Amino acid sequence: MKQFLIIGLGNFGMGVAKTLYKEGHNITAMDKGKSRVQLVQSYSNQALLADATDMVVLRQIDIENFDAAVVSTGIDQHASILITLHLKELKCREIIVKAEDSDHGRILLAVGADRVVFPEEEMAKKLAHSLSRPNLLDFIPLGEDITVAEIAPPTHFHGKTIASLKLRQKYHVELIAIKDVLDGSFKFIPSPETFFKDTDIMVCIGKLEDIERIQE
Repeated sequence: MKQFLIIGLGNFGMGVAKTLYKEGHNITAMDKGKSRVQLVQSYSNQALLADATDMVVLRQIDIENFDAAVVSTGIDQHASILITLHLKELKCREIIVKAEDSDHGRILLAVGADRVVFPEEEMAKKLAHSLSRPNLLDFIPLGEDITVAEIAPPTHFHGKTIASLKLRQKYHVELIAIKDVLDGSFKFIPSPETFFKDTDIMVCIGKLEDIERIQE
């Protein structure tokens, strides 16, 4: 079990807090808004009504004990920059901050953020890709060329083994897992002798255009 500090409880911060809490981690959540603090009480071990731009407030919660802090102050860029600076000075192990734009992100990195995220931009790109590539059920770009993607195997895969389809040779794609949508099972690095079923989903890694060729 890890300990996380979530500062700012808008949609993003609240979502992070809920997910981490449900996964069994210890959550301390903080916001200036009373209603947001009340909402997060069911998804945190400690909910604090406080202003995290105040260094005195942060000193009182032993920042060094947290595995990471997530900062999400909405459009208040000044607050997120100041909080990031304070967390760095207090030797927070890892600082992840939600940025509003690229300039904001560069400033956050300069004052001490370890990681900057752009959730709206990332979701917009993901939606655009899913609209332009409906065969892909889900995907995660790992770089300019490499992607991890979920794809439904074409009909002619059904009843055939992984080895017989020669995915690496024909498509230059690695199959890293198979999910069964019917029973929820997940096979990581499945055996070459595994047969594809019509309820399977392939989890592949490779170039996006190569993965898409499987459905052609």
